[in-house]
Amino acid sequence: MNRVESSSTTDSKGRKGEPMEWAESDSLANKFSQIVAGNNIGYAFKQFVADIVAGEYNEQETQDFVQNFVSQSNTKVKMFSFTTCPFCRSAKDYLDQEGIPYESIELDELEGNKGNEIRAVLGKMTKRTSVPSIFINGKAIGGLNDGFPGLMPLATSGELQTMLE
Repeated sequence: MNRVESSSTTDSKGRKGEPMEWAESDSLANKFSQIVAGNNIGYAFKQFVADIVAGEYNEQETQDFVQNFVSQSNTKVKMFSFTTCPFCRSAKDYLDQEGIPYESIELDELEGNKGNEIRAVLGKMTKRTSVPSIFINGKAIGGLNDGFPGLMPLATSGELQTMLE
């Protein structure tokens, strides 16, 4: 959290977090994220770190919690997010702008170490420890700009609308 605090700004909507510019598709932060996420060594390292930070926990219970959340039928779009993450805020902004209902669990607002435990489980489930971790109809689609293939690539291609119908 020290890194987040030291780089935090307040965005145009009054939210405090890392700079929104980082979430732009051509930003250095986004390109770095895509490189790290796009190879097995990057994923293995990030998963290793996520597992260390999660510590000892009931993995099956956490996995059940994640599965339960993503499979609920009250909204088609589910997201695991951090309130300070510009990629997460941009994904929410897009969904809000388009009037697409979604539910989000803010990992950095959960009690104790629950958010880190969920992040470690998400990494094992999706091969991505980054947030946002977005699901549509229970299927992982990645993050804002990347993953498999990510929210914005799906929106640009028209596939997002098809998935939501």
